[in-house]
Amino acid sequence: MKAVTRQILIIRLGFFLLHVVTNYVIPPYDTSAAETLSSEGVSSGFGFGNWDAIYYNYLVSHDYNYERFGAFFPVYPAILRFLTEVLYPILGYVGNFGTCVVITSTLINNIMFVVNAHLVITLSKLVMISEERSNHAALLYVINPASVFFTVGYTESFFAFFVLVGLIIREKDSMWYFVFFSLATGVRSNGLTLAGFILYDHLTFMMKSGQVLLVNVICMAIQLIFTVLPFMMFQNRIASLYCSEDIKPSSWCSGGMSYSYIQSNYWGVGLFKYWEAKQLPNFIIALPMLVLIVCVVGTWFRAGLKELRTISFDSILVLLSFKAAAYLHLLGLAVIAITTMHVQVITRFVVANSPYLIIFCAELSGWTRRIIVTYFMIFSVLGTVLHTTFYPWT
Repeated sequence: MKAVTRQILIIRLGFFLLHVVTNYVIPPYDTSAAETLSSEGVSSGFGFGNWDAIYYNYLVSHDYNYERFGAFFPVYPAILRFLTEVLYPILGYVGNFGTCVVITSTLINNIMFVVNAHLVITLSKLVMISEERSNHAALLYVINPASVFFTVGYTESFFAFFVLVGLIIREKDSMWYFVFFSLATGVRSNGLTLAGFILYDHLTFMMKSGQVLLVNVICMAIQLIFTVLPFMMFQNRIASLYCSEDIKPSSWCSGGMSYSYIQSNYWGVGLFKYWEAKQLPNFIIALPMLVLIVCVVGTWFRAGLKELRTISFDSILVLLSFKAAAYLHLLGLAVIAITTMHVQVITRFVVANSPYLIIFCAELSGWTRRIIVTYFMIFSVLGTVLHTTFYPWT
């Protein structure tokens, strides 16, 4: 454990230095968002507070004063506000509160990233891969193609922490994993996809037991409600700000949902909205992750078909193993990314949501593994350089 921890720290230190050097050497490309909010005390902080981090940093010190900010969930800014206020007596000597927010987010996200790498080891062992492969999974995790987003002022590290803890609890056959899924939903709307694990576990239990018990239905309902609850509470919060009688209500107030409206109208997110010829380069950026997911899920499916020598209820249950939920969840994430999102964000969307992908990759060997490591390293380096200098990336 000490050896792998040392390797993780060395890798992250190397990328941190790359970030700092890049920020110093290469002039930034598109700083329009930072310049717009700089008058309100928001800092991009040496490239650690670029792009979406700017909006989270704004929300640390301000309310949801702009409707478009309703795309960014409140738990992470709340945690960051608390930690910055705790550290401000020390960090205040470095700069103003906005600068301290960036320093705090960078510090805590890098700590969480290292913690998450060790949680990947724990989860890997629970799904029955060897200690050596578990350590490899942790090293793959810290060079994942979206690693830059786990170290700057984004939500990925905190979101992944709640996901990992929840999945570890689930692998230990405890029903309380939904608590951490709920916390994950408070950090990112992506947490709603974790409800799939709850549905899967209860439905397969009913299939295997051959009966539907009221207590199981009630338990499933409670878990699902708690997982979705942070999302609904946030929608009510935005509605209270923009559907008041004191102001001109937004168009979605008459019966729509703020989140889908904001994502569609301000951020260009929606079903097939990204399917345009001009977005072809972004689909190319997403292609390696899509191919990787197809290969991983396809390998599982082919293995399952071999087990299904006869079409029977018992043989179907073989395919619906405990690990199958991870493959189905991974496939669902890919479909969502392709059809409704800015497709290039699939790297951070999938890695933060599904640590199982990294674990599956760690089980590979030979030339396949070398290709994956090469892909991860190229995207990690490119992502660090481009994100730091305000160039568009995933």
